[in-house]
Amino acid sequence: MNPLRSFRAQLWRSIVVLGLTSTVAQAGPIEVLREGDRYCPRDREPNAAVLTEAQVIERARTLLPADFCGPTAFVSGCDVLPEFAIGSWRIYFHQYRVRDGRRDWSGLTHTYVVLDRVGNCFANIPGTEQGAPR
Repeated sequence: MNPLRSFRAQLWRSIVVLGLTSTVAQAGPIEVLREGDRYCPRDREPNAAVLTEAQVIERARTLLPADFCGPTAFVSGCDVLPEFAIGSWRIYFHQYRVRDGRRDWSGLTHTYVVLDRVGNCFANIPGTEQGAPR
């Protein structure tokens, strides 16, 4: 079995389960995926040059909502954690604000961008709403 196809199937199953359980647990609507060319483009040829970790992070950063990593009145920046597994990249961005010289993540949100080796988007998954309890 193709490991990439298996990863995609597992990712979509997880997204569906999360979406169903989230809508039951939440009182209001939530965003499950960011779609479209702005947030999840699939515009690169499969045989394009493989991206480095730094290039993948920059590509993923361009797929975030405007000012997601600040600086804004509420967000000082983002911690970024890239992970390569089963032929694709998962890039985790978590907002923080600087308080008393330390990074404070409380009340802020996170997001995941999942890309293939050449930078095509598999998924752009928003985290909790800003200010939501953990």
